[in-house]
Amino acid sequence: MRTPTTLVAIVAGSLLLITCSDPRTEATGTPGTADTPEESPWLQQLVGTWEGDLGGMRYVEEWHRVDETTYEGTAVTWKGEQAVGTEQVRITLFSDHWLYLANPGGQGVTCFVRNSDEASTWIFENREHDFPKRIGYRLQGDSLTAWIAGDDDQDQRMEFGLKRVE
Repeated sequence: MRTPTTLVAIVAGSLLLITCSDPRTEATGTPGTADTPEESPWLQQLVGTWEGDLGGMRYVEEWHRVDETTYEGTAVTWKGEQAVGTEQVRITLFSDHWLYLANPGGQGVTCFVRNSDEASTWIFENREHDFPKRIGYRLQGDSLTAWIAGDDDQDQRMEFGLKRVE
């Protein structure tokens, strides 16, 4: 007999399969494969607290490792001492693909699939989403450049220059 928790996990996994299409599959007809966790030291380097300026406001991303294939983060935009925007995010390996799950302000989860093969730059894409369609991260030492964009990395690009603070 399946418990309610098991049923929720099955439904959630099915929804991920339905809502997360791999852009590499659409373009080439064959799915891309993900790096194994051991081949993805980038994620381990992402763990910590990152901070930067965003239009006169303070932007903070905090990442932690849940297990070898899942990392969770929280992004908060601060205006003075008041949080004016929050987002829960998760990067996870599922069915041989790295997924970026974003839940901005509790408005619902949107799934993006990793479509880059560069070691220091991870780009996630969801062509069906209104905006952003692309989310990118480039790690260089204690600097992290994050961005969101439309159809390509220059379309409606909003960039976040962050420094490691923890």
